[in-house]
Amino acid sequence: MPTIRTFTLPLALVLMAQVTVATATDSRSQDIKRHAPPGITDAFYTCVDKADSDTNAAANCLTDEHTRQDKRLNVTYKALMSKLSPKAKDELIHAERAWLKFQEANGALESSVYGSEAVGNLQVTENALFRVCERANALDDYLFVVNLQ
Repeated sequence: MPTIRTFTLPLALVLMAQVTVATATDSRSQDIKRHAPPGITDAFYTCVDKADSDTNAAANCLTDEHTRQDKRLNVTYKALMSKLSPKAKDELIHAERAWLKFQEANGALESSVYGSEAVGNLQVTENALFRVCERANALDDYLFVVNLQ
């Protein structure tokens, strides 16, 4: 009688082959979407597909999206500040300052890990973009809760 171990390796190989085939046919934007937070704009994904393997164009896509997400973060931050009590405002200010310090420290770490080559720089920039989007999402959630009260 076959054991589970006998089926595990062939199943793993089949799954790996399917993932490899799917990845080979996916566009760059589809690959990014799999690990991107909600809130990244369609304009970014369109830009990335147009950039294809041009690292300068891809860097421009990341920079443009970072600008959009940073603006979104700031608009949401201001809206949230206008709704909070004085104590909660102080806590938000403290949290944002800590988050900015984390962003700076984490960016330095990632630069050390990924190196200064173009691909590494793109990865560091993408990670920073995703963190800004995630923070904007979190502030959106807080604003939603505050508006319910």
